Amino acid sequence: MQKIRIGIVGLGGICRERHVPGLRRIEGVEIVAVSNRSRASSEAAAREFNIPVVCDAWQELVRRDDIDAVLIGTWPYMHRELSIAALRAGRHVFCQARMAMNFQEAKEMRDCAAASGCVAMLCPVPLGLSIDAAIARLLREGYLGEVRLVRVQSFSSAYADPDAPMNWRKDHRLSGLNTLTLGMYIEVMHRWFGWTRAVSAHTDIFTPERIDAAGQRTKVQIPDQIILHAEMHAGFPIQYAFSGVVLHGTDEIEVYGSKATLRYDVAADILLGARAGEPCAPVLIAPQDACDVKNWRVEHDFISAIRLGTEYHPNFDDGLRYMQVIQAVFDSATSGLRIELRKPNT
Repeated sequence: MQKIRIGIVGLGGICRERHVPGLRRIEGVEIVAVSNRSRASSEAAAREFNIPVVCDAWQELVRRDDIDAVLIGTWPYMHRELSIAALRAGRHVFCQARMAMNFQEAKEMRDCAAASGCVAMLCPVPLGLSIDAAIARLLREGYLGEVRLVRVQSFSSAYADPDAPMNWRKDHRLSGLNTLTLGMYIEVMHRWFGWTRAVSAHTDIFTPERIDAAGQRTKVQIPDQIILHAEMHAGFPIQYAFSGVVLHGTDEIEVYGSKATLRYDVAADILLGARAGEPCAPVLIAPQDACDVKNWRVEHDFISAIRLGTEYHPNFDDGLRYMQVIQAVFDSATSGLRIELRKPNT
């Protein structure tokens, strides 16, 4: 069995909770090096997970001859530079979502991955994974009939307090154009329904300045709220509403077809459905469609792609497509225009 040696840049929360345990469950996989933002943080992570090598800089880690793959757990502002450096060094890459700061960075990452011949995988969002196979089956079987409208709502009070400090998700210097759960739900909709053709968007910023991590009052550039109308290549619209400034908000997805309706309660992870004249009731998830999100297999998929050349998603092409939508949302909101997206891979 091929031994795979991993270096981690940015061993933070999700790496601790998910990726390190997931990798260690795979035979022949070894985590050999770590590099965080500080020497002290790197050493603490190395002690916690018994990682033999601490690198003072990520560039040192990427250049090491005993590294086969790099796991990038940093915030988006480092994803492009790190991914491209690792791929050019012949290392496979597993990168945290969101892919990049903007569409141009994502394109450079995708182009580099395509030229490298290495595996370049993004961490999938867990939203909807438990019902992905069931949704695909219902669409194949024609349960919905003709899909006519999809509504996505993602509401929270994360930024409702105007006096709350700016965190990294709200800082455009660290997150780029990534806003709220926008990219996450675009990824889910692309998984279910294919690609986005055009968007029209409106954004709001209700608190124009916040105190950043350095204690400085800083202009907020990432919206508090987005209202988005998306036209899909499949021929129907998706209406998105994202807000981080509402009280008692919920996350839900509604799919309206000519024969039936589906409603997904995201927090409860429950899919409801009803045909014409029926009350909504839980959809029975067949055993072959079941997915245990708590024990997701993303690390296994990454290692299998390296060892066996198996297909994997989301790859950098998938990421480029959702970053294209994110870019178009900001371009539309800034210009007031409907933005048409180029077809995938053009």
